Amino acid sequence: MSSNFPIPGDWQGPVFKIRNDYPQAPKSLTAEKSDPSIPLASSPDEASWLKVDFKTDPLEYGSLVKEYCWEGNTDVDFVVQENLVRDWYHAPWMHASPKGREPLKGLTFERSTPPFEFADSQAHALQNWAIGFYNARGRLWDDMEGVLELKPCLIIKGASVFGEVWADPSKPVWNHDLKFPPGSCVFKLLFSTATDDQVPLMKGSPSLPAVICQQPDPTVAPGKGSAGKRNDFSSEVRLIQVDWATVDERSPIGWVFGTFMYDGTLADTVPNPWDRLTSVGLMWGNDPDLDQAAFDAGQEPAESWINPRAEELRRELGGKRPSWGYNGRLNGPADNFIRAQSFESRLVQEGKLINYKWIPRNEETTMVYFENMESGKAANAHSSFSADYSLQFTVGWTNYTNWLKSRTTSTETIDENRTTS
Repeated sequence: MSSNFPIPGDWQGPVFKIRNDYPQAPKSLTAEKSDPSIPLASSPDEASWLKVDFKTDPLEYGSLVKEYCWEGNTDVDFVVQENLVRDWYHAPWMHASPKGREPLKGLTFERSTPPFEFADSQAHALQNWAIGFYNARGRLWDDMEGVLELKPCLIIKGASVFGEVWADPSKPVWNHDLKFPPGSCVFKLLFSTATDDQVPLMKGSPSLPAVICQQPDPTVAPGKGSAGKRNDFSSEVRLIQVDWATVDERSPIGWVFGTFMYDGTLADTVPNPWDRLTSVGLMWGNDPDLDQAAFDAGQEPAESWINPRAEELRRELGGKRPSWGYNGRLNGPADNFIRAQSFESRLVQEGKLINYKWIPRNEETTMVYFENMESGKAANAHSSFSADYSLQFTVGWTNYTNWLKSRTTSTETIDENRTTS
């Protein structure tokens, strides 16, 4: 199913359709290499970022990822079924929750931005909406004596991880740790209800129609319990942020994460609104040693890079957020500054913002979430299986299991009523 929410009665345009015909994972790399019927990746731009050192040239690394994600997508408003360049897929079961996909573009309800957090002119609470995409193929690169070389190789499929688990959509099976293959690429578009007067940097931002949450008081964000109360009309939401992640085994966590922000100051020099993006930064680890004492002593993140230009823009906007991510780590403008962008660093911190500084109530608990967890490995012996830093996979699986439980409970109730009647 693509969306649980109704299409507005007066809507005449296209509606969202999920792409979930996922490629199947090969039984083994050896078997696939030996099969002459399987085509080889021939385009030189597949996973070309793996030729770049993300630590020494983060701007180039991020730029190559963005070009790869944009190619064939911007021309079709990210309706990936119409992309003639390469295949992209949506994550399954993102529809089945109060925050689930709205019907026009498949956007899910994200964290709202409290008043004045992003800009000193932002008097309203901003709704944020997002949609993510997983690539279907990349190129494997060989690391020979420290030099990355492109060689003839098989097609690998990032979305095949979904195909493996959801091979039978009616009976998905997740019974082992998941690991996305090298060359896998994920990106997410985030849209906001921010207007030019609320956030001047949004001038000229591209927009999409969406059926968003009801918000009677613009200064109060929709609560958790009201996420499912949607308008009966479409609204325009505007691009504010683009997140991306790539599997890169040179990273201590097996992934490199990055974020772009929409930058209206580029309007006079960049004709295409979708290209008016400034890199916020890159992140290739969680900086597990950067606790509050170390940060207060002047230590900076060693596994995040923040673009100086993005930092200038943040300060010029004059919002209350003290940094992009927790204690200088990476996160985006629509994200919570008490977290970091790596998908596993998703925690609910308790604490207070005092003089533009976040003070956690229990730092020991907080720092557990910033351990450098190895890609494809469960957090500990007591954890369930690893989803390999894919928050969308985890959310979708949770939605599915909740639906399954509710269906089972409903069936048991019906059977009980039949027995007692």
